[in-house]
Formats: sequence, C-alpha cells, structure tokens
Amino acid sequence: MEIRPVDSIEEFRDAMAVNRAAWRDAYDDILPAEVLDGLDVPEGDALRELYADACAEGQHFLVALDGGPDTGRGDSGATDVVGFAQFVHHPRLSKPFVGDEETGLRALYVEPDEQGEGVGSELLGSGFDRLPSDTDAVALEVFRENDDVREFYESRGFDRRGENSFEVGEEQYPTVVYEKPV
Repeated sequence: MEIRPVDSIEEFRDAMAVNRAAWRDAYDDILPAEVLDGLDVPEGDALRELYADACAEGQHFLVALDGGPDTGRGDSGATDVVGFAQFVHHPRLSKPFVGDEETGLRALYVEPDEQGEGVGSELLGSGFDRLPSDTDAVALEVFRENDDVREFYESRGFDRRGENSFEVGEEQYPTVVYEKPV
C-alpha cells in the first residue's frame, strides 16, 4: 500500500467513490435511506471544483493506493484508491471547532472491504507526519452514534473534548468532537 498526496483528478474521483461507499456502509443506521441513496460521485465542473479545493494551499488530501506489480492480483500494476484522508490547517478552510493552532481532520474514509486492514491507521499516521510544525493538536468530529469510528479514534489516542452537530439533508445530527495533541 502506498500513501501519498492525490495527484490527478481521476484519483480524486476514485476517492470520492470511496467516500460514497463508506458513507453508505457506515451511516446506514444513522442517516435516512433517501440521503444515502442520493449520494453520487461528482462529475464535470463539480468534480473539478472539489478537486481544486482539495489541492488548495493549507491542506493535505492523501490517498491510499493498493495494487502494483507485486500484488499477485494479476492487474498488471494497476492501483486502486482504497482510502483517503483530508487534513486542513488553514483557518479560512477549517471547521469552527478547529482552533488556530490546530489542524482539522475533515475526512478519513476507507473502502468498506478494506476496513480493519490498517488503511485508516496508515492514512492517519501519514497525515500526522505532514502536519505543519506549528500544529498543537488535530481535531475532528464524528457522528455520536458511530460507535465503531469513535472507538477507532479513541484507540489511537484521540480524546473527547465536546459535542457539536452536523447538518445533512436539512437535519442536524449530534456529533462528538475529538482532539489529539501533537
């Protein structure tokens, strides 16, 4: 597996497909079916705009690639995006709960079939390795009802620091805010 910054719009599109699959898998007991069914991978101008935003200064958009010539999959060196993480360290781009000396982990998603294989941990570690030197902590939020993800972050040293809410489909859902000192 290789973890590196996204380097093409095609890779970014594949990461958005992972995002949609992971949302449908992780949130099927949290969000309404019509919200999950309405998730599509962006195309055209919408995709280009999101890609430009993800590559903007003040953040790292990392992809986890699986594949290559020695995988034994018979895929002739093809790689697949199996996960991604987006670390944001710019006050204008960060969510309100992220402090001035913090970096926000805006997203970390892994293909459902790859979960539990270390992909998320590798993305997290690689993101921490790329943090600006003035970062005091990494902050993130997760749906309060998402016990598996909360356990993932807690087992990696993140501490609960408060609660918040996140709007999806004009509804507010309770979240838990976590932080990990750097």
